[in-house]
Amino acid sequence: MYRALLLYLIKMLLFYKIQMSFDMLNKLFFVTLSFILLHNWTSASDYSVDSRGYSERKTIKFSDNSSYVHFNTTGWWSDSKGNYGKEICFGKTLVSEKSVDLDLVCELTDQNGDKIRVSRKRNSLVGGGVGVATYLDATKQYEFLIGKKCTYAVTHFSADWFYKQQCTNNN
Repeated sequence: MYRALLLYLIKMLLFYKIQMSFDMLNKLFFVTLSFILLHNWTSASDYSVDSRGYSERKTIKFSDNSSYVHFNTTGWWSDSKGNYGKEICFGKTLVSEKSVDLDLVCELTDQNGDKIRVSRKRNSLVGGGVGVATYLDATKQYEFLIGKKCTYAVTHFSADWFYKQQCTNNN
């Protein structure tokens, strides 16, 4: 939006040959550049991921009705910066009458081959809930995420899952 404004102003100056002093032109350029940088800085503070996929589960049930579930998931993701790719996750869930402890580690590979490695943990409802994604490792493009803890929500339908994550400047 601000880039379009800047291009429009330049076009107006050139097309209509508006005479401005050098000082006035510098001020106009500084104000426009400030708006562009401010917009990019504020929008860069939020990062979101949407993904979906399917999981394969292997379960061991215990006599007290608790269970240990091993997960292997495959999915597809996109983020708020326009990137997209595939993801794989491996992990476990311990399910009892009182709690669900999910612990997954995922590797996301984008369209350029860059990678993100993230831990996803939650203690919530069977079949879905809210948890925390912690970014463990990433290649150069995604290094800004390392160490961030972001809130996510996931829901399941049969062996399929749907995931949404939001990182804010506070995360």
